[in-house]
Amino acid sequence: MPLLGEQEQQIVRERLGNLTRDVEIVLFTDSSTVIAPGKEPCIYCKETEQLLREIEPLSDKVSLVVYDLANEEGKAKAEAMRVEAAPTIILREKGSDAVNIRYRGIPAGYEFASLLEDIEMIGRDGHGLPDEVVKELSELPQEVILQVFVTPTCPYCPQAVRTSHRFAYASPKVMGEMIEAQEFPSLADKYHISGVPDTVINHGAQRILGAQPVSAFLDAIRRAVGATA
Repeated sequence: MPLLGEQEQQIVRERLGNLTRDVEIVLFTDSSTVIAPGKEPCIYCKETEQLLREIEPLSDKVSLVVYDLANEEGKAKAEAMRVEAAPTIILREKGSDAVNIRYRGIPAGYEFASLLEDIEMIGRDGHGLPDEVVKELSELPQEVILQVFVTPTCPYCPQAVRTSHRFAYASPKVMGEMIEAQEFPSLADKYHISGVPDTVINHGAQRILGAQPVSAFLDAIRRAVGATA
């Protein structure tokens, strides 16, 4: 049974119908039947792959590559692309080696809109950030990791996810990652996530609660870099 009905397919087809750049979706899934100690089971691997396979034919500018963490090729690719868990989705312009726009968990519910907007950003629209913001991000003294914890039913979460991904698209020094808190409860517990969106910066150096504006993200990044410099 398809995850996208005819109406949803038509909406996606129209939104992605005028992309000008080729977008590559890289999915890491896991078909393992034995779960390693300390790892979360991949609850929605099959559904995530199905969703992306339904999106791929709706635009001739979108292509999907799938790796399985259960085999050696998948493990090697995961190590090279800094992937720790499945399902993980990486979005990038085709031909690029970028790995800094990613989703850990299925982009369902409100996060499906984030996924489409990211494809549009990479394939046509660009990040839309002011030049002074791009300059500041490009001059960061170290990598900044933005881990945005979300749930599918949170209407405010996509704004935080999109800000992190716009920053990541603007600068290779930023990694923006959506994390579906219910799929990765151990990680959510580690950072004491009690509400979403909650953006953890550089593994806890700073955090941003709620859907804050770009200026708030920049301020928190400055503090995080200062705290870890």
